[in-house]
Amino acid sequence: MKALKPLILLVAGIVFLPFCLTAGAEDKLQIGAFNRSAVDIIATEKGFFKEENIALTMNLVGGSVELMRNFINGRYDLIQTNADNVIAWAEGQGEDPQTNDFIIFLGGYSGLKQRLVVLPSIKSFDDIKGKVLAVDDPRTGYAAVLAFILKTKGLTFNKDYTVKPFGNNSGRLQAMGKGEAVGALINLPEEDLKKTGFPVLARSEDYLPVYARGVGAARRDWAARNEALLVRYIRALVRATNWIFDPKNEAEALDILLPPNRNSAPRAKAMYQDVVDPKLGFTPGSRIDIEGIRMVIQLREVIGLMKPPLPSPQKYVDERFYKKAISSLTP
Repeated sequence: MKALKPLILLVAGIVFLPFCLTAGAEDKLQIGAFNRSAVDIIATEKGFFKEENIALTMNLVGGSVELMRNFINGRYDLIQTNADNVIAWAEGQGEDPQTNDFIIFLGGYSGLKQRLVVLPSIKSFDDIKGKVLAVDDPRTGYAAVLAFILKTKGLTFNKDYTVKPFGNNSGRLQAMGKGEAVGALINLPEEDLKKTGFPVLARSEDYLPVYARGVGAARRDWAARNEALLVRYIRALVRATNWIFDPKNEAEALDILLPPNRNSAPRAKAMYQDVVDPKLGFTPGSRIDIEGIRMVIQLREVIGLMKPPLPSPQKYVDERFYKKAISSLTP
């Protein structure tokens, strides 16, 4: 009997070993973002990340500078942001002057849904002259979008008006409430926007046909060292995008999105519609929107941060990880 004990323990250990390896095989990923998209929530709740053995932590930030600095110093492995942030900080045009080797590896939204809200005293675009507008960051964020909209109305950036950084939606609205700015681009659900009491002067979708936002970005060296993990992460998100785009999943998707939206059915519906909107929503399969990135580059010329000849979108894109993820998806 004594001789059998070591054998029993050995067999038990062999049986237990694979379980231990599987249980501890999850790779941890730190993601930086401004908010959680419906696709992220679906990927988590439907178990797509878990099936790829990924343990994801979403770190929500209040502004571009915080996001990009934490990304550069390695606190975040990956980020979800506008292509504008990636390009600006890659070129050393962010808050910090050094250049960075970033890549966009995954697409997001193909359009932009921002509202230029103003104080009630602003009745027309001409009333903006000589005033201050609130932005996230004058070099990134939606400052270029704001400048483009106002340019179509005959107002020149940093000449007919000035911009000042106040961070995210909340910070910009607070600045307006304190009278520190007369307007700002804001992205909020319609019911929240109405509660602010600020009238809408312009809608971004009336001026921009495409705009790459909510893209996935990585440091090029990190992506090269973690290729298999990055492919698995992409695969999980593509599966989530495909799932939410399937009309037969709408009712379940709305149920999943209800808790993250304060159990408000209208909020959940709005989040769902933001993804499946054929014009402004997610690109099918989360593919990278090259034309949306090209538009971002052209907008940076409007605020004087890029000059002709403008770089190709391919300078900031690496599609090989996405292609590997797509090719490995089972039909």
